Amino acid sequence: MNYEEEENNDSNLDTNWIKEFETTDQNYIQFYNEDVNEIKVTSLYIDKENNIETIKEETLFLKQDNMVTKEELIHVIKKNSFKDKKRYTILSLLKYNIDLETSNVKHYLKSLLSRDFLEVVKNIDNIPLKKTISMFQDLNTLFILFYEKTISTFGSNHQTTKKIYISNNKTKRKQLKVF
Repeated sequence: MNYEEEENNDSNLDTNWIKEFETTDQNYIQFYNEDVNEIKVTSLYIDKENNIETIKEETLFLKQDNMVTKEELIHVIKKNSFKDKKRYTILSLLKYNIDLETSNVKHYLKSLLSRDFLEVVKNIDNIPLKKTISMFQDLNTLFILFYEKTISTFGSNHQTTKKIYISNNKTKRKQLKVF
């Protein structure tokens, strides 16, 4: 067999199985893990009586895949800390990130045991996110709980400092000379 005969045999090979595999693979592409490049941010506003006043949702497009940076987080918190002419302070920060492996989806759906995907974020710092199955990407959420801040008036606050006036007017005494 020479080189020309091999080339003809290669062109005559059946490549239909590759095409079938690619079309079948397209059906399962939604079950592959992908980088998280956006996350839903849900802000919950709680009033002084501990009632949920408002819920606000927005999408945050991440500058870095699989990471909510400290700068992005601070920007979102500052932007959402005022609502309806009221000031809110951050009460809690929660991250919901589904990190199931593709092979475990079927087992997870049939299992009675629940996995806890909700985590408390203790510090305002970079928040790492794990890769998520593309079908569950829209479930990844960052929950920010805001509590209404009480504004004290000047008259009712007893912790005001007393103003002290300092003057430099010393009384000058003249001595009488005795002759």
